[in-house]
Order: sequence, then C-alpha cells, then structure tokens
Amino acid sequence: MHCNTFVRSAAFAAAAGCGVMPWLLVVAPLFGVHGALWFYLVVVSAAYVAAIAPSLRRGLGACMLVLMLGGGIAAVASALPELAVALAVLLALARSGCLYHAPPGRAVAVEIGLIAGGLLFARFLAGSSLLSVMLALWGFLLVQSVFFFIGGVGERRPGAAHQDPFDAAYERAKALLDGLAV
Repeated sequence: MHCNTFVRSAAFAAAAGCGVMPWLLVVAPLFGVHGALWFYLVVVSAAYVAAIAPSLRRGLGACMLVLMLGGGIAAVASALPELAVALAVLLALARSGCLYHAPPGRAVAVEIGLIAGGLLFARFLAGSSLLSVMLALWGFLLVQSVFFFIGGVGERRPGAAHQDPFDAAYERAKALLDGLAV
C-alpha cells in the first residue's frame, strides 16, 4: 500500500505508534527493551520510506538504503536521541534525495522544517512510559505526513535532470495529444 497522501501517511503513523507495544512484548525478551526499541525505530523508518515511495521499485531501494545505514548508525549511537536525529536525517535524504523532486533550496527548507518540527513534537510527547514512546513515534510520523500537503514536489524521475526543458515540454505535449487522439 502506498502511503503517499496525508491520510495514508497519518494512518501509517498511527499503526507504527500502536505497533511499539506488541513489538516490545515479542522482541524485548530476546534483545532487551533498549535493543528492541532501537531495532523497531530502524525498521519503522525503513518501512515508512518504502511506504511513501511513488513506486514499489524505488521504495524498496530507498528502504534498503535506510535499513543498512540506520542499522549501522544504531550500532554506534550511544543514546536514543542520537539515533532519532540520525534516522530523521536519513528519512529526509531518502525522501527528497531519492523519491521526490523539488528545487534544491525548497527541498532543504522543507526537510529541515519537517524534521525539526517532527523531532520537537516527538520530544514534547516523549516520556518514560511506554504510552509516551508510542505517542512520540506517532507524533513524529504525523508531522512527516505534512510533506504531502506541500506543493511544488513531484516524483523524482531518473534521467529527467539531464533532459532539456524544451524537449521535456514537447514530450509532455505529444503524450497529451496522443492521449486525446485515441
């Protein structure tokens, strides 16, 4: 299921938040609460990147990238806030670097705003209870859902950056006219 709309992304956020408790019940006896939570955050980050992708192929590629880099970061991070910031940056890089296209300055501004806003909201909701951890994860991903309300962002297409703008407009017009002729 593609979660590349606000509503679907928000539903993913709710499911990810609710999934913390069952995950910890199953995995914490094997790896401890600390290890199970860190592993869950890496897996959810990668799954979210795959879910918001405009295509399955691109989503799987970005998911694997986040999974590998996130796992490496989780292995060397010394505290949960470090891991959260690193995973948030990986999400931003995957979203605006691999999956979606916007002008560079706009992409950087949007990603900084979403990541900072998401981390601040998660920090506001976080606490020492399991419910607060669930709410913090939900809150962070909920803020990330706002990405789909922001205009001027389109699917990143390989090779589109090297095409002449006139040729690209010609191809779009030709495809539109061919569609009308059918």
